[in-house]
Amino acid sequence: MASLLAQVKAAGRIAMYLMIAFFAIKLWQDPSGSAHATVNFISGVGHFFSALIDKIGKFVQGLGS
Repeated sequence: MASLLAQVKAAGRIAMYLMIAFFAIKLWQDPSGSAHATVNFISGVGHFFSALIDKIGKFVQGLGS
């Protein structure tokens, strides 16, 4: 069982290194497109948390009313 767990960890580590290498190559090939994609992703995450905080605030206000 321990060797199976070690093999799964090793496979996961290899997959992680391959993903990092893929993203590094993509960034090297198209830095402008990668920058736009990163900004869009961060903007989407920010909008999500902004909406979440607004909804939580409205919910808490509703509890007090």
